[in-house]
Amino acid sequence: MRITVLVGSPRKGGNTETLCDALIAGAEAAGAQVTKVTLRGKKISPCVNCDYCQTHDRCAITDDMPEVYEALLRTDALVFATPIYFYTMSAQLKAAIDRLHNPIRGKLPIKYTALLSVCADDTQKAFDPLKATFTAIENYLNWKHVGEVTVTDVDNKGDIAGNEALAKARALGEKLAKAPL
Repeated sequence: MRITVLVGSPRKGGNTETLCDALIAGAEAAGAQVTKVTLRGKKISPCVNCDYCQTHDRCAITDDMPEVYEALLRTDALVFATPIYFYTMSAQLKAAIDRLHNPIRGKLPIKYTALLSVCADDTQKAFDPLKATFTAIENYLNWKHVGEVTVTDVDNKGDIAGNEALAKARALGEKLAKAPL
């Protein structure tokens, strides 16, 4: 199993990334090959709906998105990881997802998805809009949702340390690694 983790957090070494690292450890321990793509620091512009990609073999925008496309072209399972920003995903992750408005999405071998997310809020309801968005994306692209780990009450860097969600993320990584191809 080839797994790509798209990390949409702008905070280096933050709670989202710590959660990702737990999933990655579980997946690798179960034999998966994992690629972690951190969007922080990459220049990824939003889609401008110019439709250049519809008649050419690439996007008209010159930025770092080809690195993301390359990773996605070599993955069986895609993990979306993001902190909650105003009840949805980070701008970094949203820009990358919007750039899948491109015929390349038909070439992606992705079969499975999972979601990792953290927020400072104290209620799981804070994740509802994000979950609805990812359900729509997964349904549209015929990707099977394998699981999710969503963590409340983590605001400051390091707040997730010792949280039971890290074990859940590790277990989700193991589950993804064992999904049938």
